Order: sequence, then C-alpha cells, then structure tokens
Amino acid sequence: MSAFDRFKKGVKSFGKKVVKGVKSTAGKTVKGLKSAGFNKNFGKDFLKGLGIAGKALQEPEKFITKNDPLRKLMGPVGFLSPISLAGSIATAPLTSVGVVEELIGSKKKQKKLKSGDIDTITDLALAPLGLIPLSGGSAGIKSAKSVGKTIARGVSRGLSKLF
Repeated sequence: MSAFDRFKKGVKSFGKKVVKGVKSTAGKTVKGLKSAGFNKNFGKDFLKGLGIAGKALQEPEKFITKNDPLRKLMGPVGFLSPISLAGSIATAPLTSVGVVEELIGSKKKQKKLKSGDIDTITDLALAPLGLIPLSGGSAGIKSAKSVGKTIARGVSRGLSKLF
C-alpha cells in the first residue's frame, strides 16, 4: 500500500467520522430546538407573546390611574391629578414600548389602525414622546430631536412592512 493510498484511506475515515458527528449533532440540535419551542408555529407564537408583553408593559400606568383616589375626586380634570400625572411620567417609557409592541403583536390592533380608530392612532402617534428624555437645555432639545426622529423612522419602517 502506497503512502497516497494510506492518506486517501485516512481522509475517507476522517470524513465518515465528521459526517456521523455532524448528523448526530444536528439531530440533537433539532430535538433541542423543538423542545424549546422553535417549531413551525414559532413566528405566530412569538408575535402573540410580543402582544401580551406589550399589554403587560402598559399595566403599571393603568393600575396607577385606576387606583388614584384624587383622580376620582377631581372629576373631569382628573387627568391632572398629581398621583396620576407623576405615574404617567414615570411609566411613560414602558408604556410607549408597550403600545408599539402590542400593535406589532396583535392583529386586532392592526385592524383597528387600518380601519382608522382614533384611539389607536393617537396612542401610536404619542408613543414616541414617552421615550424622549426629560432634560433641559439645548443638549436636551438636540437629543430629543434625534431620538424622536430615530423613533419616527423606525415606526414608519415597521408600519410600511405591516401594510
């Protein structure tokens, strides 16, 4: 047996072992991913989870508003209650992200937006404002503009893909 034949036999043997290892690893990986939830319904389930997470992110503000004793006493101008107002300001970033996530993950919200529901349109239009930092001076204004533009571009790109 020549050196070339031994080399060829060694390469062939090594190749078989590599193929066997790859097949074994791929099979185990597929089984692991399926057991972790990566199956043919992964996209639907992911969007459903995104919608649920969006609703959950909006709950702190709703809870504060619902349980504010001053809001009920103030009547029609209850939205200016110090407790509700402070709660809204504190939870604005979470609520903003939650509104956008819920819209992305909920077909019902998307249909409302398409049909022209004024509440859904207003919520989506005002969502980026919750992400603008509350700092003063020209640096705050510049950063607010850049953040607002970035968010507006991202939302418009996302919405263009939806429709």
